[in-house]
Amino acid sequence: MENTQYRTVFGATGKIGKALLGYLSRAEVPTIAVTRDLSRAESLPFVKWMAADMSRPETLAATMENSTAVFLVSGMGAGFVEEQHNVIKAANAAGVNHFVKLSSAAAGKSWPQHIAASAIGKSHKEVETLLRSSGLNWTILQPTGFMQNWLGEFSKRVKEERGIYEATGDGRRAYIDLRDIAETAFTVLMNPAEHIGKTYILTGDEALNYWQLADIIGEVIGDKVTYVPLTLEEARERMEKKGMPQWAIQTLMVYTETQRSGDAAYISPDVSRLLQKPARTATGFIKDYVEWFK
Repeated sequence: MENTQYRTVFGATGKIGKALLGYLSRAEVPTIAVTRDLSRAESLPFVKWMAADMSRPETLAATMENSTAVFLVSGMGAGFVEEQHNVIKAANAAGVNHFVKLSSAAAGKSWPQHIAASAIGKSHKEVETLLRSSGLNWTILQPTGFMQNWLGEFSKRVKEERGIYEATGDGRRAYIDLRDIAETAFTVLMNPAEHIGKTYILTGDEALNYWQLADIIGEVIGDKVTYVPLTLEEARERMEKKGMPQWAIQTLMVYTETQRSGDAAYISPDVSRLLQKPARTATGFIKDYVEWFK
């Protein structure tokens, strides 16, 4: 019988999952990386890929054999709660020692109640409740807005128009680099006994609004970037024109309104304390991804 003690990573082909696999691989930690589609697997030392589908419980047990700890992240969808609960139940049945769930700040106490009532907040909160009552040792990570969300359409508009178009007004948020999220998860997985029953709120060390971010980007790329404040209705219309589903529009509008009203500026010390170094800054992020904005 195999005696290797693995860490199992669900959501291994996503941005956070990939970053976490990098930390585990470099630390020479035997890891099981789980994906529904093995064609997306990327070969890494000490990482063994396995196919499984969270909506099919019978596929999950093998991914947690000889696993001492599990990390779970998955995209939001209609079956989100049931699928994550399937993983929790499978981990319990497999005798996993520790379960780390990536949740959302929307499910936490640091944000207003109407955020918790959003689709994302409500779904994560439900899974958190199931995990807490599962009998497993657990740690919950609740990150706020990702800096990586600035890559894509956001950075494209900066590159082509030198403009930022958002409806958050002067409101600030303590954005976090997902690399810090992954490193925090790695830290917990390496010493899980120190984090049993803990919920950590993951933010950056600075709360910024888009006026400030425009100045930061402009300084890094050497050209002026302008923040163009939108009304809430303009923001909604833009999302509708993209064909986004109504639940996603409603959730993003709640986030936008919360930041606009000044209720999203909370800064948590958890990242810098757990990593024993400052969280990555927006300036550092833009420098690392400068080609997206130039």
